[in-house]
Amino acid sequence: MKKIICTAFVALAASSLAHAEGFYVGANIGTQTNGNIKFNESGMTTEHSAVKKATPFGLFAGYDLSPVWALEAGYRTDGGSSTFDLTPGYQLKARVSTGYLAARGTWKLSDDWSLFGKAGVGQGRLKMDISGTNAPAGESVNKTGLYLSVGASYLLTRDLALQLELEHNNKLEHDGFTAKTDRFALGMRVDF
Repeated sequence: MKKIICTAFVALAASSLAHAEGFYVGANIGTQTNGNIKFNESGMTTEHSAVKKATPFGLFAGYDLSPVWALEAGYRTDGGSSTFDLTPGYQLKARVSTGYLAARGTWKLSDDWSLFGKAGVGQGRLKMDISGTNAPAGESVNKTGLYLSVGASYLLTRDLALQLELEHNNKLEHDGFTAKTDRFALGMRVDF
């Protein structure tokens, strides 16, 4: 999936060199992940909250095919790992990242406001590491699935927009651990 995303970014960048109009880039930031983990230990279910929460951020680039339709690729990751204290002496660090390629549809409400939706394919990755005496080796899980997003955009200037969106990608699961990849994100978009 990373190869597909990188290829899409290169294709979008190459097309922008030939015809800069219609190309856009942007960045966004999401709320910190509210992590909780539950696991069975000696027949009892224990729940732990994150002692350190990661702040997700993302980058995206796209090309407007028409006033309504665009092709967009993006990547988002945690700004660090979410950390959980387990049994005394052990700690779990979990990091989630997602790449996507999607079609974007835009509906203009006025000269400044518009609504948009995106649908495409995304791949999520969950990387887990446990530290402590005789801790097991780190694990990672990849899952490809449907990527969806809806949002609103406000034009600050002719080429700069503020946007708020809700993104959805499939949950990542491994041995009873579940990472939800849905998030609200606030971002900026720059048109060329």
